[in-house]
Amino acid sequence: MKIVIVGGGIIGTATAARLGRSDHDVTLIERGEIGTETTAASAGMVMRAAVEPTPFDVRLRNRAWEAYQRLFEESALEAERIGTLYLAETPAYAERLERSAATLAEHGVDATFRAPDELAEYGIDPTEFDGATAFDDGRDPGRFVGGLHTTADLRCNPAAVSSWFADCARDSGVDVRTGVEVTAIRTRNGAVRAVETHTGRIEADTVINAAGPWAPQLNNTVGVSLPLAHTVGPMAELESRAAASHHADDRTNSTSAATPFTILESKRYVRPGAANGSKAPRRAVVGEFNTGYTEGTVLELDERDLPGSFRSDAPSVASLVSGFDNATITEEWVGYRTVTPDGRPIVGETDVSGFVVACGLTGLGITLAPAVADLVADAVAGGLDSEHRERVGPERF
Repeated sequence: MKIVIVGGGIIGTATAARLGRSDHDVTLIERGEIGTETTAASAGMVMRAAVEPTPFDVRLRNRAWEAYQRLFEESALEAERIGTLYLAETPAYAERLERSAATLAEHGVDATFRAPDELAEYGIDPTEFDGATAFDDGRDPGRFVGGLHTTADLRCNPAAVSSWFADCARDSGVDVRTGVEVTAIRTRNGAVRAVETHTGRIEADTVINAAGPWAPQLNNTVGVSLPLAHTVGPMAELESRAAASHHADDRTNSTSAATPFTILESKRYVRPGAANGSKAPRRAVVGEFNTGYTEGTVLELDERDLPGSFRSDAPSVASLVSGFDNATITEEWVGYRTVTPDGRPIVGETDVSGFVVACGLTGLGITLAPAVADLVADAVAGGLDSEHRERVGPERF
C-alpha cells in the first residue's frame, strides 16, 4: 500500500515511525521543517495529569506513556520529570480536581489532591496571587483552594522528539520530504488516488491527515466535514534575576530539582525551564491552555501577534513560581490548537476511502502522539476496534 502522511509535527512523525515498521510504501511530507510549527509552539509536556478523565482517557495516556518511557530510556533524548500541578481558584473546581486525583490513582498514576495549606510545598502561596482576572464573569480569584498534583509528568524538547521520530522513520525506509506543500488530494469514485504538491504528484492509496491546525483545510479538499475548531495559544518565555526555588519532596524529605508545571483554573500556566524544554533555572514559559470548543471557529493561521493583555499579565503569572518576581519577557510567540467538542482526538478512516485523519488533539499532541500513531496503524491495517471507533473515530460525530 502507498501511504502519504501530511504533516511533519509530532503526530505525523510518530505515525511515520510507526508505519515505517510495516510493509507499506510510506511518504511523509511537511511544508516547512520537521517539528517547527505547532509542535515547537507548545509547552513540551508529556502529561499524566488530567481533569475528570474517564477510564478510557487514562488508558490512552498510559499507552502513550509506556512508549515514551522506552523512548527516553533507549535514546539520547532528554526529558526531565517535573510533575504537574492544577490549581483550583473556586471550591467547585477543587472538587473536580479531588475526583480527578482519585480516578488517576485508581489507574496507576501517582496523583494526589493537595489542600490549600499544602501548596507551599510547591512554592505556591495559597492566600496571595497578584495575577490578572481571567474569569469571564470578572471574578478575581486571588486565592487557591486546592490542587491536583501528579509527579511523573515530563518536560522535553518536542521539536527534538519529532526529529527523532523522523529519523526513525527514515531509518526504516520512509521517504521524508520537507519544504513540500500540498496543493490538492485527488480522489476517484470516493477513494483517494494521489496527492498533488508544488513539486509534483505522489500516487497514494491512503492519505493520513496529520496537519495539525491545517487539518480542517485539508479535510475540505476531499469534502470531509468534521467538528474541528481553533484556539489561540499565546506563549512567552520570561527570565528572572533569581533562580526558581526548589520544593521539598515530603515522601523522601529531599529537595526536588524542579518546580511543577502549574496550571490555573483560569487557564494560564507556568512551565519552568527554557522555551526549548531545557533546564534553565532563571527561565519559565507562561502560556494559556485554552481548549474550549466553539463551533465554527476556524482561524486564519498567519496572525502571530501576542495579545497585549497576555503580554502585560505574563510577569504576574510567572510570579507563581518562587523566584520569578519581576521577571521580564525574553521571547514571545503564538501557537494554535485544533480542538474537538469532547476533547478527544479524531483518529480513523473517513467516508472517503483511504482518507485517514489524526487531528484535533486539543492541546495533547505531545502527550498522546505514540498512542495516536498506534491507532492510525490499526486504522490502516483494517480498522479500529469498536471502543476506539466510539471514543475517537470520526464516525462518532
